[in-house]
Amino acid sequence: MPDMQPTRTVDVVVVGGGGGGLAAAVSAAQHGGRVCLLERRPNLGGSTALSVGSFTAANTRQQRKKGVVDRPEDHAADMLLFNPPGTVDLAPEMRLLLARESAASLGWLEDLGVPFSGPYLEPPHKLARMYNVIPHARVYIARLEKAARKLGVDIVLGAGETRLIVEDGRVAGVRVVVGSTPHEYRARGGVILATGDFTGNAEMRQQFLSPEAAAASPINPHASGDGQRLGMELGAATKAMGAIRGPQLRFPEPAHPGLLSRLPTWRWLCAMEAAIVRRVPTSWLKPVVKSLLITWMSPTPEMFKQGAVLVNHEGSRFCEETKGTGALAFQPGGKGFLVFDSKVAEYFDTPPHSISTAPGIAFATLSDYRRGRPDLVHRAAHVAGLAQAIGVTPGNLERSVEGKGFVSPLWAMGPAYSVLTVSEGGLCLDERMRVLRPDGSSIPGLYGAGGVAQSGMTLEGHGHHIAWIMTSGRISGADAVAQARSRG
Repeated sequence: MPDMQPTRTVDVVVVGGGGGGLAAAVSAAQHGGRVCLLERRPNLGGSTALSVGSFTAANTRQQRKKGVVDRPEDHAADMLLFNPPGTVDLAPEMRLLLARESAASLGWLEDLGVPFSGPYLEPPHKLARMYNVIPHARVYIARLEKAARKLGVDIVLGAGETRLIVEDGRVAGVRVVVGSTPHEYRARGGVILATGDFTGNAEMRQQFLSPEAAAASPINPHASGDGQRLGMELGAATKAMGAIRGPQLRFPEPAHPGLLSRLPTWRWLCAMEAAIVRRVPTSWLKPVVKSLLITWMSPTPEMFKQGAVLVNHEGSRFCEETKGTGALAFQPGGKGFLVFDSKVAEYFDTPPHSISTAPGIAFATLSDYRRGRPDLVHRAAHVAGLAQAIGVTPGNLERSVEGKGFVSPLWAMGPAYSVLTVSEGGLCLDERMRVLRPDGSSIPGLYGAGGVAQSGMTLEGHGHHIAWIMTSGRISGADAVAQARSRG
């Protein structure tokens, strides 16, 4: 290996170039810090760029303009309504902090040129709090990257084999390998870990998750869990490491992305799109939103309650669907099909019943899928014809629907796969985003942002993960710079 490059000293080193890392870097630079951002991949974006992009916040300017009176305390309470009854809130203080700070984060992003529409109501929220980024989640990355470069953030791509430098009990910097060359970056104020969740790390999935979740496929296979590992190596406290979004059924993306997902992220174009969206009735947006639904969203579990069955790629039923479909990950090929009859098809082709939903905006029925994703929808007059359409063994499919009383024509949707969205467990933080030990003391010089450190919060519902990613990044960047100044 080549010799170590000369050490570089900055105020803040950020590890991870997704939404949380970029937010931390921009915030630190805005507060006058010299910042270096290290990203393992050859490009920025992380899981944020793969998300739907919703952002949920309370007591916002948009709410007040519409006369909606909202309080962070009410928002924090409503977040818990998404969880199963009896769920213990492992981080009430951090959840309240998120509810209290999310409006400021939304406004901060708008100042950076990220456009939103909303607010929209997403039950069980009692008030409209959900915003949608225009036109897609990659705008977060585009605006934050541009701001970071303009503010002089040094962005280093392809930085792997990350190790923390600890001196006298304090995290003093990071060693990485770029290409085949080792580099050392010193941080006066602190190192911010923003590497995302660990769903792409097979070893950590096996260690912390259920067998079904461990076997499922991650949406982001590059979510390596490096930040959790680095923190735990220094004795950081963790919470909710077994909590996971998924496994859930998900259809594959189309071979050719739709127009909306291909739209460029030029600032002027996004601003114009946002201006149009804000001025037209919500009903006008439904055809556009439906194109996103059938690309990104999962089929509702309600389909199984209405009588649909799940079969594997051989046509055999393998689980009691209403109790969960995670066992699909163990089936041959890891893929399956939803099979149902004309009664179920009619039910999910009649509003308000839908296969996929964007709360408060639009829904996608069976007809919407037939128009927008015909590759996923199959129909036949009898079992043998449907088996041929989806490529399964007729005898297996016959046994799978036997006794179900299916009425012709028969339908199938798929293939569908068992996937993980994000892992919820990670490092514990205080309100300044400093990483904590089990005794509640902070590890000097070490911060967390985004999915690497949710302090035990499970963030169900749309928009809470993005809100946390941006809020924790914004706060950690500012505090790390303040620490650098206090140390001279």
